[in-house]
Amino acid sequence: MPRPLPHISHALAARHEALWLRVTSLHKDITTIAAKKPDAPVGDTERVLAEGLISDGRPFLSARHGKLPVAAQNFSGLAVQLGQVLAQLDDYENRHAAWNARQNCRCWRVEGEPLPIARLRPDVAVAPLTTANGEDLRAKLLRRTQNRERQIFEDGFHKGLSARRGPPPEPETAAVLPPAAETYPRGR
Repeated sequence: MPRPLPHISHALAARHEALWLRVTSLHKDITTIAAKKPDAPVGDTERVLAEGLISDGRPFLSARHGKLPVAAQNFSGLAVQLGQVLAQLDDYENRHAAWNARQNCRCWRVEGEPLPIARLRPDVAVAPLTTANGEDLRAKLLRRTQNRERQIFEDGFHKGLSARRGPPPEPETAAVLPPAAETYPRGR
């Protein structure tokens, strides 16, 4: 009889994903430095951060019992250590995740509904947003945005055109007209 597949908790899956991202980011930075200066000593900040991440990864590492390793003193050694931690995190993921055909992605094996691995999650189809009248909210917002941009362009265009033409010419006053009372007689 086949052995049942192991299940993990939702919290442990989320913790694994957060740790994987942090270790990957630090490993990338350390590897970049190690490529240029492999024998350079690791600073206290990087060393403490690496040891903290290795400690946080204890539930996912194959050697869970005993003392955790101390971070290496040079960048090349620390890059190797972080690479090994990443490999063990990937191994843990491979043992506790599987392809889910219904969700079309790799999912954690957890109790209940399978949980997609967030960093590997495919683009999810977004449900249409509608107004109370049933109008597509995204299309309405897009039209408003385009109208606003068009109006800003038109205003700027007319301001630029009037600035190029200069101020309107002064009206010429050849003859002074008499006041209105003298021009039009009042009714009786």
